[in-house]
Amino acid sequence: MDANSKKAVLLLGHGSKAPDANDTLRKVAVAVKKAGGYGEVLPAFLQMEEPDFQEGVGRLVSRGFKEITVMPYFLYPGLHVTQDIPAEIEKALLDHAGLKISFAKWLGFHDKLIDITLERIVEAHPKEISAPALQQHPIEEESFRLIGTELDESRMPPLELPIVKRVIHTTADFEFKEILCFSKGAIEAGIDAIRAGRPIIADVRMVEAGIMRYRLDPFGVKLYCFSSDKDVEAMAKEENITKTAASMRKATRLLEGSIVAIGNAPTALFELLRLIKAGASRPALVIGVPVGFVGAAEAKGELVKSGINHIATIGRKGGSTVAVAIVNALAIEASQVAVK
Repeated sequence: MDANSKKAVLLLGHGSKAPDANDTLRKVAVAVKKAGGYGEVLPAFLQMEEPDFQEGVGRLVSRGFKEITVMPYFLYPGLHVTQDIPAEIEKALLDHAGLKISFAKWLGFHDKLIDITLERIVEAHPKEISAPALQQHPIEEESFRLIGTELDESRMPPLELPIVKRVIHTTADFEFKEILCFSKGAIEAGIDAIRAGRPIIADVRMVEAGIMRYRLDPFGVKLYCFSSDKDVEAMAKEENITKTAASMRKATRLLEGSIVAIGNAPTALFELLRLIKAGASRPALVIGVPVGFVGAAEAKGELVKSGINHIATIGRKGGSTVAVAIVNALAIEASQVAVK
C-alpha cells in the first residue's frame, strides 16, 4: 500500500457566496487525490461555505486519519495564512489527541503559475498575443547561458542543441548530452506534428501537467493522458497489464501523426511498440525516456531499433521531467519556425 494512502489532505480555500468558485476547489481536491494517491483530499473553507476548518478536520479524524496536511489554496501569505489558519490548527490539535498536522506552504510564486498565467493571457487574446512573443524569464535565460558555457555547442547538431540544453536545464545533468538519442528527421517530424495541430499523448499525468499548453494552443494541439481513467483501470485489471500500458491501447485511435511522450512507464513504451507492430496507426514521433531499473533500458532499446521517429535516452536515466522538457523544447522551436 502506498504510504500516501494513509494520509489525508485538508485543501483549504477562502470560501465564496458564488457556488462556482467553491466548486473549483472541490475539482482541485479530486484531481490532487487522484494524482497524489492520498487516502483523502477534503476541500474545506474558512468562511461562507461548508465544511469549515474544524468540521473538515473532524470528518477526517472520524474516518481514521491521524496525519493531516493542511494545504492553503491561497496565492499570498496574508492574515488568513499567517494568523487565522495557524490558530485553527492549534485548536484542532487541542481537540483531537494524537493528531499530527503539517502546514504546507501557500501557492505563492512558482514558475508553473507563470505558465498558467501566460496560458490564460494567450487564451484571452489569441490574435494579439502569440507564444513566440513571450519573453524568457531572466533566471532561465542566465541558466541557459551557463549551460552553453559548459557545452561544446559548435560540435552539436543545431536542431538537437535546444532540446539537449532544455533537458540539461531541467535535470542539471550534463550526461544527457551523451545519452540523448535522435533518429534522423525526428525533430523535424515533431515540429511538423505540432504545427499541424496533431495530438500529444502522455503516459502519466505528471508529463501532461508539465507541458506548456500556451505554446501549443496557437496550433490547436490537444493533450491526452488516459492512465487515470476508470475504463483504463478496468482494462488493466481485466487484461492483467499496467494502467499505463492500457492507456496506450485506449490512445490507439489518436496515434496517427501524433507525438507520444513516455517519461515514466517502460510498460507503456513496450505496449505502444507492440501496437504499432501489430498494425496500429503510426505516431509522427515517439519520445521514449522512461526512467528506472526494470525494463526501462530494454524498452528504449527496442524503440531505437524500431524504425519509428524517436527521441530517446540510452540506459536507465530519463523521467517525466525529461519527457516534458523535450516536448516543451519542440513546442518552442515550432513557435519560432512559425514566425520566420
